[in-house]
Amino acid sequence: MSHAAEYEWRQRREDQRRQYLSRVRSVTAEFVARYESVLDDVRRQGLHTAVPAEFAALSRQVADMRQLLTTDPERARDLSLALGQEVHALPRLARQAWQHAQAQAEQRRRELGAELNSLLERSFLAIEDPVARDFAYTAAAGIEAEIRTRVALGAHLETFRSQLQTRMTDIVTQAQAQAEAWKQTQRQEQRAAVRAAVLADVSTVALAGDLAAPPSAREQAQAALERATEADESSFDHAIATALESANQAVVDEESRRAAVRAVYASLQQAGFVVDQPYLEDGEGGNVILSARKPSGGQAQFRIGVEGNLVYKFDHYEGSACQQDVSQVLPMLQQVYGISLSNERVLWDNPDRLSKDARPLDDHEAQR
Repeated sequence: MSHAAEYEWRQRREDQRRQYLSRVRSVTAEFVARYESVLDDVRRQGLHTAVPAEFAALSRQVADMRQLLTTDPERARDLSLALGQEVHALPRLARQAWQHAQAQAEQRRRELGAELNSLLERSFLAIEDPVARDFAYTAAAGIEAEIRTRVALGAHLETFRSQLQTRMTDIVTQAQAQAEAWKQTQRQEQRAAVRAAVLADVSTVALAGDLAAPPSAREQAQAALERATEADESSFDHAIATALESANQAVVDEESRRAAVRAVYASLQQAGFVVDQPYLEDGEGGNVILSARKPSGGQAQFRIGVEGNLVYKFDHYEGSACQQDVSQVLPMLQQVYGISLSNERVLWDNPDRLSKDARPLDDHEAQR
């Protein structure tokens, strides 16, 4: 017996649904595994640091898909389809971003290297003293090489830049101290020559032979200058000042005496005397002698000292004529020429002397 029949069959809906989800879960799990592999590979290469935000977002979404495989495989599948391109694009994007970052970092290093060299050079140029600058160049000799090494190795130059500023400040401070010490040494080595130059200047300016100071005063000041050559550093300037003061006072004293000589000369002339040219008296402290006479026979002599003393003598007079000339000449010195006479001391006076040929008064018979 034979029998053939045709039926329509249908599995139970629940079983079919379960098989369908199992298939979706299985296929999606393969995708999830691939995505995880791609992400792991990106991490192993260190490329994830080039795209940190994108890597973190995709890692989080893949982890969510892994959980959804159990609870909602269809949702996991949908996420898988949506993320596929992003996951596979991530390695390429990460490599490009890493290369770009490296190129930028290299450019930045070069720029920072140039900036550091510029900072170094500016630090040198800011030192006005060339001696201090040379010391700074010597102290910083290895810094340029260090900058080149750091640029080549890709070291963190930002930190080095702040350190370099501090180092250069210390180097400049030290260089300035070294320069000052060097100059001090040079001053010590050149002290004798410098002192000789100073003494020559002072001698030329203050003790020149054509100045008003008399030879004795110049010799005294010159001796003071010679003593200054033996003075120590702290007293040298004082010794120079003392010598200059001595010379200046001698010049002032001599100028004052010359003014007194001119006043006496003019006063005698106005009193009717014929006045001889003044001259220096030898052997008596360099007094200036002024001699004068009148046609009537009266004579007058003034001796003017540099210390401010004045000695006068009127003789060869008859009667009171001597006193008349004295009363005319001396007030004229004070009132017209501003010569102040003080501490008068009359050593000798003879108002009754009448003889024309009487003995002349000696030099100390009358003195102011």
